[in-house]
Amino acid sequence: MNRLSSTLAGLLLLLGSQVQAESVESMLQEMAIIEKNTPLLQAAIEDGVERAQLCFRCHGDDGNSKRDYIPNLASQNAAYLFTQFEHFADGVRKDYVMSKLATTLSKKDRINIALYFAHKPVVSREQPVPTSAKGEQIYKTTCFVCHGNAGHGSSLYPRIAGQPYEYLTKTLMRFLHNDPERKNSPMIGVVQNMDEQQLRDVAAYIAHMP
Repeated sequence: MNRLSSTLAGLLLLLGSQVQAESVESMLQEMAIIEKNTPLLQAAIEDGVERAQLCFRCHGDDGNSKRDYIPNLASQNAAYLFTQFEHFADGVRKDYVMSKLATTLSKKDRINIALYFAHKPVVSREQPVPTSAKGEQIYKTTCFVCHGNAGHGSSLYPRIAGQPYEYLTKTLMRFLHNDPERKNSPMIGVVQNMDEQQLRDVAAYIAHMP
């Protein structure tokens, strides 16, 4: 029996039944149980690093991206990461690479990959712009509501603190200009009354958040 099979077998025993776990909700419940059980978590992370090899070229082997236009996955909330895998797989979100990759991974793989990256620390990176006092004001009056005071997000909203400035800026501009591939995001409504400079300011502040 390989490590992945052992992990799943232990999980089923904990649940007390043979869980089919095909829905996102049930998979998130499984993930929550794994996170609270040290042996299961360690096994899932070890399996995750094997399956995450496909992610390393862009997102880095420790989840800190190698390219400034690609987001960090390190310290991202595991439930949020798993849910985004599902969105890429079912077409809610669209990306040339991620949409294809998500459909090749089993849901168990997605859980283990999410847990692996969620438990890697964010490494501070050099940003091309200094932090912004104007951006801080915008963040503390608007962005904190969903992303938290520290920018670390939740199961519903991503960790944005310490993301590359280029990635943050490009993403915010896509929301501002109503990119059809992001039409389902609540960010469309959040930024509708902001201009490009304000978004650059808030991106600069967020990029320097620890």
